[in-house]
Parts: sequence; structure tokens; C-alpha cells
Amino acid sequence: MKIGFIAVLGTASLVASADAGILGFAAFSRTASNGNKVVDLVAVSNSATDKVLNAFNVQTSSTFIQLTGAATRGFKPDAASSTRSNIVDSFCTIGVDGGAPYEGQYYASGATGADGGFTSGWTTLGTTMPTNAGWFVSPPTLPDGASESLATFTGDRVNSNAGAAAGTFGIWLGHWVFAGTTNSALISLTISAQVGGQTVTASVTNFEQLGVIPAPGALALLSLAGVASRRRRD
Repeated sequence: MKIGFIAVLGTASLVASADAGILGFAAFSRTASNGNKVVDLVAVSNSATDKVLNAFNVQTSSTFIQLTGAATRGFKPDAASSTRSNIVDSFCTIGVDGGAPYEGQYYASGATGADGGFTSGWTTLGTTMPTNAGWFVSPPTLPDGASESLATFTGDRVNSNAGAAAGTFGIWLGHWVFAGTTNSALISLTISAQVGGQTVTASVTNFEQLGVIPAPGALALLSLAGVASRRRRD
């Protein structure tokens, strides 16, 4: 059994085109070995041919962990270190660089750029995201923004709606790292995507990205409770 903070999806709402292949959004959350909480946000699709072009009108009050030092790039993905296994740096992306893993690692798209709403924190250290920030992949013909199997993601999966829960493909949108004490990470955003040759949009409001993650010491407490229970029976 897992104990800790639970995602509250009751406040989340999804708006999408009636025939869109974009089914909703999902977040894969986990606790890293250093105690940080790591979340990978994806747009969920029902087809391997769907592509995301950009994310925009992003709103979140979360405080993100950013890597400091010579490699600091803000939310702009770094060609060398922006991978799904990164547990010390937050970054944005539209899909996987080159549309496929490289030597077993999934790198953020190096073709990801910031729109005019990203007024700060893109190429400089920024632990918060500007209101109405956005990012895109350029040129949009690149394979980076294409759907991939959601089986490539790890962590507890939280879905924005029932449609997203049924999806098996997705497009990677962001990799967020939070302090271990973070209990909530709400996000609202809109994406545009190419589905069946047409451009569609999908939006989500107040999506809680943090899933059910074991609280520190919870498993030890459960173990002790089990020992006490056995002793009482004895």
C-alpha cells in the first residue's frame, strides 16, 4: 500500500476537439534517490502518428528545482543533461530529441524554443515559470514532437480525465523536479497538435501532477504496525 499525498483531480477540466486524437494529459511522478520529486508531463494520444506543435498559456505557481552552475540553462533543455533520468534539473520540451532514444536515454528535444510569453527563466536560472509561458518545436516537421509509447515513462501515473487514462501513446511536454517537501504541483496549459492532417487544440485546468508517492518513513511505520499486530495475536 502507498501512503502520502494523493492527486486531487476533481478540479481538473479538459477541453479538446471532438475528433481530436489528443485524449488528455498524464503525469508520471516518482521520488528520486536524492529525495526530490520528479514529474514527467505528457499529452496523451490514441495514435502513434499524432504530433504536438507547441504548449502555451501555461499557468503554475509551483517552485521548480533548477541546476545551478556552469550548465545552468533555465527551462531550456540542455543537449547533454536534459534526460528523463535527470533528478536535479527542470526543463521544457516538445517530445524526444530526434524522435527516438539515444544509447538508452530519452533526451529532451534540442529544437524546443520559448515563445514570447516566456519572459524570464528560459536561458537564465528561474525556479518559477512566467504566467502564460509557452514553448514550441521548430521546425514542426521534425520527428521530435511525435507520439511515443507511454510504456517508456516511469512513475505513478496520474490522468487528467478518463480518456487520458485509456491512452497508450503520448508526447513529452516537460520534466519537473521539485523539493521532497512539495505536496502539490498544479498546472494549466493548452497545446496545439497535428492529428490526421488537421491542427487541434487541447487544454487542461488545475491538473494536479503529483501522484501517490510513499511518504518518508511510511513503509517503516507500516512494518512496525504489522509487527505489533502479530505480537497482539501471539
